[in-house]
Amino acid sequence: MSYDKLIESFILLFVAVDPIALIPIFASLTFGLSKIEIRKIYLNATLLSLIILSFFWFFGSALLTLLGISMSSFKIIGGLFLIAIAFEMVLENRQTRRKTNAQNAYEDFSSSSIAIFPLAIPLIAGPGAITVVTLLGEENKANLLDNLVSFTPILLICLLAGMAMWLSSRIANKLPESAIIVLEKLFGILLGALAIEFVASGVRSFLV
Repeated sequence: MSYDKLIESFILLFVAVDPIALIPIFASLTFGLSKIEIRKIYLNATLLSLIILSFFWFFGSALLTLLGISMSSFKIIGGLFLIAIAFEMVLENRQTRRKTNAQNAYEDFSSSSIAIFPLAIPLIAGPGAITVVTLLGEENKANLLDNLVSFTPILLICLLAGMAMWLSSRIANKLPESAIIVLEKLFGILLGALAIEFVASGVRSFLV
């Protein structure tokens, strides 16, 4: 793989993951948690995302073929789950509910489950990112150097996603609660729109 291809792959994966968009979303999802819990969430989400994307880089194409699963199906189910999260962010004040229970910051989600969903899946290791890394894994298997170069964008993007969530945790601690509530509702709407795009893209693929 040439270094021009490396840059192209990095850009494609960056667009698919969009680490910058994680900053306000992570802030709204983790507002009210302790620094220790927030650190645990973004570290776990980063590590899990790296593991998932690495797995699909190695085995994605073979696995999907073996199971008879299309990326269209993955987009549809991922979009439906995101719609559920978006409705809760827009229509309910989850921040108030979390604050009423000091021993359990989330009534509906544990910190470990938030790291898994929706952060690692599908916001970081989502359908777009999995598609990109699966294609990257198919392209170059000639030698060790080609494999390392092909894998580098995956590592860099996961590190950027982790840095974005770390930065978000710093911002969240300084923002007033009213600002976080506004962000939660705003990005709930955006998440809903993104979810509908996932579902629509999957449905279109089935109809073509």
